[in-house]
Amino acid sequence: MKNQTALKKIIMRKHCTLENALNYKNEDVIFRFLKIYNITEKESLLLFEETKKWLWLCYKATEPGTKIPVLIDDSMLIIDEMWHNFILFTNDYKNYCIDKFGFYIHHQPTTKKESLLWKNDPEKNTNLYLKTIETQYSIIFDLLGEETLLLWYKDLAKNYSKEKIKELTI
Repeated sequence: MKNQTALKKIIMRKHCTLENALNYKNEDVIFRFLKIYNITEKESLLLFEETKKWLWLCYKATEPGTKIPVLIDDSMLIIDEMWHNFILFTNDYKNYCIDKFGFYIHHQPTTKKESLLWKNDPEKNTNLYLKTIETQYSIIFDLLGEETLLLWYKDLAKNYSKEKIKELTI
């Protein structure tokens, strides 16, 4: 079954440039995010742009023969929040994924099993995480540029920490 799903993705896959992925607007997504968080419309628009970049990176990670690790850590929680917000507009999100990428990009949080495996060997998993995130930084730098890398892992991490996100929640 998994192989059929992978084959289906390859067959249905579309060529999507970053510009094409970003060439999408949705006032409802922005409106809802502004109702949830006490931020400016300009900030909300920026976060939606960065979320579309993230989705494009997820799309690139599925290219045949590519093994790009993509994970959202605490630095990028605000992008994850915007992604959750976008997903709630189910038809819009589904149509965006299909129209741009040719397939639906699923959001999969850490499972109970993954959490238990992590606890069983924290040293090994910390090293694996550090290797994965280092590769992810490199891929983001190569595909999206230094500005995006610094925005995601420095500016957004500072301005939208877990604590700050809680403070901004309306």
